[in-house]
Amino acid sequence: MIGHSMGIHQGSVSEGSIDRIPLQQWVMHGAVMFGREFCYAMETALVTPVLLQIGLPEQYYSLTWFLSPILGLIFTPLIGSASDRCTLKWGRRRPFILALCVGVLFGVALFLNGSLIGETGGIVLTVLGVVVLDFSADATEGPIRAYLLDVADTEEQDMALNIHAFSSGCGGAVGYALGGLDWTHTFLGSIFKSQEQILFFFAAILFTISVALHLFSIEEQRYSPQQDRLDEEADAASSTPSRSLNDIYEVQRRQKRKRQNPRARHQSGNTNSSGDTESEEGETETTVRLLWLSMLKMPPELMRLCVCHLLTWFSIIAEAVFYTDFMGQVIYHGDPTAPANSTELQNYHKGVQMGCWGLVIYALTAASCSALLQKYLDNFDLSIKVIYVLGTLGFSIGTAVMAIFPNVYVSMVMISSMGIISMSISYCPYALLGQYHEMKEVRIYDVIAGNSKRGFGIDCAILSCQVYISQILVASALGAAVDATGSVRVIPMVASGGSFLGFLTAWFLVIYPSHGDAEAKGEQKALTGPASDNSGTEKPSVLKLTKKGAATTTCKVECESTL
Repeated sequence: MIGHSMGIHQGSVSEGSIDRIPLQQWVMHGAVMFGREFCYAMETALVTPVLLQIGLPEQYYSLTWFLSPILGLIFTPLIGSASDRCTLKWGRRRPFILALCVGVLFGVALFLNGSLIGETGGIVLTVLGVVVLDFSADATEGPIRAYLLDVADTEEQDMALNIHAFSSGCGGAVGYALGGLDWTHTFLGSIFKSQEQILFFFAAILFTISVALHLFSIEEQRYSPQQDRLDEEADAASSTPSRSLNDIYEVQRRQKRKRQNPRARHQSGNTNSSGDTESEEGETETTVRLLWLSMLKMPPELMRLCVCHLLTWFSIIAEAVFYTDFMGQVIYHGDPTAPANSTELQNYHKGVQMGCWGLVIYALTAASCSALLQKYLDNFDLSIKVIYVLGTLGFSIGTAVMAIFPNVYVSMVMISSMGIISMSISYCPYALLGQYHEMKEVRIYDVIAGNSKRGFGIDCAILSCQVYISQILVASALGAAVDATGSVRVIPMVASGGSFLGFLTAWFLVIYPSHGDAEAKGEQKALTGPASDNSGTEKPSVLKLTKKGAATTTCKVECESTL
């Protein structure tokens, strides 16, 4: 009778079901990417004219582009690790996102208004604005992506990433379009002193609204290291035989608590700090040394993904930064160093203006591809590998055709291939990262001291560091390549080669998990396998999600010999 009373079976429990986040909240969540890409577009379209206008010596151009990625390599991993451990009531990611977005707005203000001050002061403020804007905008990507992966269920990640990519494309398109128009002859020209001030007015309004929508979109669960340790102890206890009824009751209580808030468990259990070591007193110690060890001793899956991410971003940045210059010099046969009012200089400005509209086509293509990708992901089983491979191969072919046939129509059409690879690089790496964190090998990867799990914050920061490294490579290598060949025509060739290497790594090197539920099924089979000869073995609770999303929990305890 007692043994029968100890055999527990619970049916469907409403507490275990995972509530889906409404679509409008995901749209609000992705709004920050619109504002971020809008500011990026302002920088890309105007940085060269503004620096020329304030009289910055040419030898300091490379220094301007070097400072931001170097700062990013130093501070972005620290920001990612700190966001993993943040225990503020507002959440782990949003405080850092807010601080970095304030930095973006501050950088835009200095960048677009520095020329109004005297020559020396204007140069210093403008360069400082470019560095702060570039660093802050790049550094926001890690916390934003980690925020998304924290709050998104596995089934929601594809949709959320595509909404972010669509917002990025729309923001870039609007930014390039507004930057390519002359606003000084409108009513705004009588209010503001220059074109740059008008563009700052647009940027301040749009960016502030987009950041506010993002920060108030989805509530974050407050991170509790103590609760996280209790959950880990429950997981460890559930995988070993219990020796007393108190152990059985404790396991049941903890598993019930985790079932009552599965989304909070996803935010906490899978994303705790990757660079922490817990002392015997329970305190957490984070050092820069351990933080960089977490990057150098990363799992092999993440290492291969970083190689592909680096090559792909190198090709994108090379093409994006020099595209308008390529249009002005190669397509329109202009010369930026020609005398004022000369035909060569006018042709160069026409090419730069046409290049801005080409970047609008690129941004619109990225937004359209993201919308189509979401449709096909909903209706077809489109794999991440196919998207990654097609994006890198398409951009390699597009830039190669652009270099072989230097024609305005060919260049305007082929730049759309950059929108395809932009879509794939906004979706594939982070979708794979979410799948990697579902793998046991990555979750418990403890090469660092302390047996701590890897967090989304540090791993998103590692991916962001590949962007910084690619910026350094572009700033140091492409200038020498142009000087050696004497023509900007070499730029699309280099971009094509980098994208082709990215295609090869995406096809042969990157690891794609075969099925997201493989490990879960393996663990379930191990936990519910046939009982051994020792009848005191416990079969712990197993949470199973049906196709309709309902959660059923079965708990059978066999402990007759213990009784």
